[in-house]
Amino acid sequence: MRERPMSFRIHFQDVPHSDAIRDECEQLASGLREEFPETSKCEVTVTHTGDDKEMHLHVTGKDIDIAARAQARDMHETMTEAFDRVRKQLRKHHDKQIFSRRRGKKSRD
Repeated sequence: MRERPMSFRIHFQDVPHSDAIRDECEQLASGLREEFPETSKCEVTVTHTGDDKEMHLHVTGKDIDIAARAQARDMHETMTEAFDRVRKQLRKHHDKQIFSRRRGKKSRD
């Protein structure tokens, strides 16, 4: 069975559109999908606050609804931090599901 590609959307609010930022975010989203196949949609919003760049990231999927935000002066740093925060939350969610299933099996023995 072939997996569907992750749905990806990016919004630039009061920030000039950048193909480079879009491409890098799309690559990072694909990496999340490879690591966590239960993810199905990634939505990114890029904006700025004063001199800082800000990124809001929302990832959904089967039993998943995770959001993260990052802010820094450098866009690459902001992007990396936002995706790292989502990855950590996905890892925690993923591990929780796996370990709860294992505990459920042990209690039945």
